[in-house]
Amino acid sequence: MTPAHARTRQDSTERVAVVTGAGRGIGRRIAMSLAGGGHRLVICDIDSATAEDALASLGPGHRAVVGDVSDAAVCRALAEHALQHFGRLDVWVNNAGILPIGPLESQPTALLDRVVAVNLNAVLHGSQAAVAVMRERGTGHLINLASAAATKPMAGMAAYSATKAGVLALSRALHRELRGSGVHVSAILASLTATHMSHGLRLPFGLAPLPPAAVAAAVDRTLRRPTPVSYAPRWLGWVLPWTNLVPTALLDRVDDLLHVDAIACRPVPEQRTAYEEEMRRAMRLSDT
Repeated sequence: MTPAHARTRQDSTERVAVVTGAGRGIGRRIAMSLAGGGHRLVICDIDSATAEDALASLGPGHRAVVGDVSDAAVCRALAEHALQHFGRLDVWVNNAGILPIGPLESQPTALLDRVVAVNLNAVLHGSQAAVAVMRERGTGHLINLASAAATKPMAGMAAYSATKAGVLALSRALHRELRGSGVHVSAILASLTATHMSHGLRLPFGLAPLPPAAVAAAVDRTLRRPTPVSYAPRWLGWVLPWTNLVPTALLDRVDDLLHVDAIACRPVPEQRTAYEEEMRRAMRLSDT
């Protein structure tokens, strides 16, 4: 593992990308896709073991930093790491996130604070670190992983939905701020994805969560053709915008018919145990 403060520099004409929360799940799949497309990667994860494992899966020539991206200093170190080792920073993907579920009143204050720290503050800090480098170079692409819950909030996911709505608003505001600078800003709104975060959640009618590769494909499409908002799967782009136009009473009725509230309010508890322990472990790591 190369420490964040290492001073060895390796200039490269290849595009360089930072991916947060890349130890597993969506972040790992995005990193693999970017590496397969010729990018040099600087990946970050709070867990050293998962970071090491993800780095090994990418092959030679990439770097990993262990740290908590809710800390602004870690995000600045990631940008510095990319510049010192590769001489450039072209893409930054803010992916790190956590998904606690259940009624808001049952969730401990420390957990709510952690959701905001990882899902929103880390995106703020990462965006600031990325834009500081990209604006100076006059080129770059910042991609923030939001969620369908950003525009269609979910019962049992109140805190998660709130933070993802913040990520979407941040991305739209930055898009306005950076117009004409050569720096693109995009938010990707994805449906529930088949990762450790979705374990135990019940989708209606036997539907399956989206494969992580579909989110990575959305990142690839957005890099090829920058748009302020992209969707995974693509058909969400036809559905989600209309939810804000439908009267609340009608939307509630549709949600009831589709049993939408059961997704996060009535999970399979034993299938959530491992992920909930993982969140607790990450909280302990963030305190060290």
